Amino acid sequence: MGNYKLNNVSLENYGVIPIQSSDTNLAITGAWDMPGRLGKTHHDWQNDRDGIEPYVLAEEIRFGGIDINLNALVKGRDKNDALRKTYTFYDHLRVSGVLSCDWGSWTVLVKDQIRGVYKGDGYAQIEVPFRCPVVPMPTTLPINILTYQPTLDSDGRIILVNGAPLYSSIRKYDGLGIDGVGFDSLGLIITSIEDQFSRSAPKGGEVTSYRTEGYRSSTLKEREITINAAIMQPTYAAFLQIVDGLKALFAKPGLRYITRKHDALRDFFVKDGFQVTGVRVNDGQVVAFLKVKLIEVNAFLDWGLLTNTQAQLIDTDLGNIIIT
Repeated sequence: MGNYKLNNVSLENYGVIPIQSSDTNLAITGAWDMPGRLGKTHHDWQNDRDGIEPYVLAEEIRFGGIDINLNALVKGRDKNDALRKTYTFYDHLRVSGVLSCDWGSWTVLVKDQIRGVYKGDGYAQIEVPFRCPVVPMPTTLPINILTYQPTLDSDGRIILVNGAPLYSSIRKYDGLGIDGVGFDSLGLIITSIEDQFSRSAPKGGEVTSYRTEGYRSSTLKEREITINAAIMQPTYAAFLQIVDGLKALFAKPGLRYITRKHDALRDFFVKDGFQVTGVRVNDGQVVAFLKVKLIEVNAFLDWGLLTNTQAQLIDTDLGNIIIT
């Protein structure tokens, strides 16, 4: 299950056996989430013309912590022994410590009540709600995956060097992605996008009326769009690289932009981080699901990729040229 330890002491020393949590085959959940931002993230100018002013300078971006839940069984000879071992384990949870396993390590503290239920035959089930208040944020940004193809001569034949084909790299990017990085290079398989067709709610305000129902004209709140995606990678290390790359991308100062087929080009920032659920680690494959909410700042319905007169994409070293 992952060799779980607390302050470098195996949980099994306390009679604690980690078990699968909810929709994952691991004993922990929440460990791969991106934390939300602290403090004020934008200013609302209370009118449609000016909209919101995002606070996305480097010195304005600070992050909170994440919740990590541990699911486990406590094994005793009987009910009383299970109770004793459970309480002994609780005694070692009174201060902050380091939770570690094969999937990483986190400095944590217990944030809430630990719920325990006796299951019979000397077993009690517990769920420990940890809080990791400080989450190191990665800085390595994702880049487009390079693929390779044989180089052809003017007659369409493969050029050989010392009897072997000469390969050249090409950028695998179709203009759809985030900040010029394709969704495949980001490691995301988009399953759904919520609320891109929705109209945001009016801003609230108190109204006093005596004879009729009170009402007032109001401008709109910022539009929030939620992306749901799957992540599928061959190894845990590759999965972790994808998650860390997304954290670095969404934590980067400034606005991000997203482009999708038949959709607007949207400038956005991420305020609440993202959630990674359903992590399943198997031999040869790691699968998980990601949910992230975008705070839209601008939307451009008329945009496209710059092409030549033959409708071929015009590329630079940074990728395709997007026009709005």
